[in-house]
Amino acid sequence: MKDAVSEKMKFKQYETFVVDFFSAQKGHVVVVSDDNNFTTLLRQTLSKHLGIQKNVLTLISDVDDVIRAVNAETSRGKNLLVFLERVYKGKEMAYLVRQIKAAYSNAKIIILTSEAAREQLVLLHEIGSDNFITKPIAINTLIEKVAFTIKPQGKLGQLIDIAKSMVARGAYDQAIKASRQILELKPNSAAGLLVMGDAYKGLEKFEKARDCYMQAADSAPMYLEPLKKMSELFDVMEQKKDRLNCLVKLDVLSPLNVERKIDIGELHVDMGNFQDADRFFENAIKQATREALAYVGDVSQRIAMMYAQLDPLRSERYLRKALSAKGNMLEKTDLTIFNRLGIALRKQGKWNEAIREYERALQISRNDENLYYNMAIAAAEGKDFRRSAAYLRNVLLIDKSFPEQDANLAYNMGLIFSKTADREQARTLLRTCLSMMPTHASAAKLISSL
Repeated sequence: MKDAVSEKMKFKQYETFVVDFFSAQKGHVVVVSDDNNFTTLLRQTLSKHLGIQKNVLTLISDVDDVIRAVNAETSRGKNLLVFLERVYKGKEMAYLVRQIKAAYSNAKIIILTSEAAREQLVLLHEIGSDNFITKPIAINTLIEKVAFTIKPQGKLGQLIDIAKSMVARGAYDQAIKASRQILELKPNSAAGLLVMGDAYKGLEKFEKARDCYMQAADSAPMYLEPLKKMSELFDVMEQKKDRLNCLVKLDVLSPLNVERKIDIGELHVDMGNFQDADRFFENAIKQATREALAYVGDVSQRIAMMYAQLDPLRSERYLRKALSAKGNMLEKTDLTIFNRLGIALRKQGKWNEAIREYERALQISRNDENLYYNMAIAAAEGKDFRRSAAYLRNVLLIDKSFPEQDANLAYNMGLIFSKTADREQARTLLRTCLSMMPTHASAAKLISSL
């Protein structure tokens, strides 16, 4: 009971943070998203749930208008919260994160994504993203995410900002004193050590700056900033080997940064390590190619979705273009293309071809229960129930609880098994369906006939 009360009080505090952001801190939201479900949820959260009546939201449909909108609201003295799709209209938005963060210190950025590899999120965090939202999201979780992103600073945060401003205006001795206060409040604070290191660097006390950066790196091993600071310091000190070590460590932590791979290659060239340089240059080209092909693939997918309901054959053609564009660089995030291609083929009655595409997808994700389920449905559509049941057994081997996701899903599985000799498995699945939806007439009728 005490925990429940505590959680309720904590959530009330989150709501207070968000309301205060829009009232006392002149907050404004800029949304770059074509997800109507998310934008509707956001509007309802602000107006109905939090009771914010004034217009605090700008919805952007054209990427070219984003900077214009951010600049306009900044000129009105607004603090900005930017919701930005990781991929918008088929294009990666990392470049826009860089632009906003480079020019507008008043902007916090929350990246919206359905699914993304860890490396992609690390890169986005490195270039300035403040938080991430994986969709779909509930109202309470949305409020919590926003609260953590715009959370009012305590004494420590205020001191860090003061110390940073001292460094920016060249008051390095004062910044060192302020950073010592930070470290008194929070010993081994990575942020405090970084500010102190910046101040020593400004005073050209490079050894002391390096010690601060190294200590910050030790206190926060997964934090990229200390390594980036050390890399910049070693560049000033002309210590190529030490700079190279920092950049290589950064490349391991955040491997999608093309420019860093080029920097590493350039250092290897300077040091006469041409083979090592070639390796990083080739990786840089490979990553740049992957990003370009991903864009081509995403555009092809968008076109395919326009045809999905009206012309499955044309949809199929563009989905194949999407897969062809990616060549041998297919990843788990590309499984959606295979799933959509399978649906387009099944709509044309090409269930065997659909299964072949799902089998290709299994080379990317060998134990994907959803792929096996889709293969089972395709085989069932072709009246090959024995083959369909075999695929479903793979589903249940991978995840026994798979049928519990949805009553109709459990019914479909039970129906397929009822067409084979495995009546007991059919009954089990139909019981699962009825336990979730007792009024499921088709399941009740089928189980009574077994």
